[in-house]
Amino acid sequence: MSSDHKNEAPREGMGASAADVDGTAIDGAGEDAASIGERDADFSKLDENVEIAELRESVQAWKKEAEEQKDRYIRSVAELENYKKRSLKDRADLLKYQGDRIFTEILPILDNLELALQHAEGDSATSNSAALKSGMLLIHKLFIDTLAKWEVRAESGLGKDFDPNRHSALSKVPSADQKPGTILNEFRKAYFYKDKLLRPGEVVVASEPVAPSSTDETA
Repeated sequence: MSSDHKNEAPREGMGASAADVDGTAIDGAGEDAASIGERDADFSKLDENVEIAELRESVQAWKKEAEEQKDRYIRSVAELENYKKRSLKDRADLLKYQGDRIFTEILPILDNLELALQHAEGDSATSNSAALKSGMLLIHKLFIDTLAKWEVRAESGLGKDFDPNRHSALSKVPSADQKPGTILNEFRKAYFYKDKLLRPGEVVVASEPVAPSSTDETA
């Protein structure tokens, strides 16, 4: 019996050591699994943060592109509206002033007629010149009345201030009676078709009078 007990004692000691080893192994395995789980959780959080950052970047890029598309759309609409307005104005002007070329061709005839009338006035002694003048006056009146029906009108600049938008200065003449810039003579009147200038008037403009020289004063 004593020999059996002696043999069994070491077995009990050996059994306890094995249990301890097994427990330590199990605890170590548990700790490793927990560490791996924590690492996996950290990696999953990292992946989520990366995805969120990428989504934010994508949203910002989409917002920027949407704003650019909106700006391009607004500019395109504005350009289209401006084009429509220009087209309507050009068409309205074309319809409004469609006869201006015809009237421009007629005006030289009227100029020559008026010049002939001026010469006829200087030779009014004979009956022929009087009859000629009467006929030309009638034609002149018909011309004026016809042009007036089409809203074509003449504008004399005699005695008025020179206006570069209405007159073309052929020459300047010193004048002591008129202030500089006053129209002294008119070769051709300015003509308007409605509110459009068909042609400028051809005029002579007053300039500063010439001061007498010292030799003239001595004489």
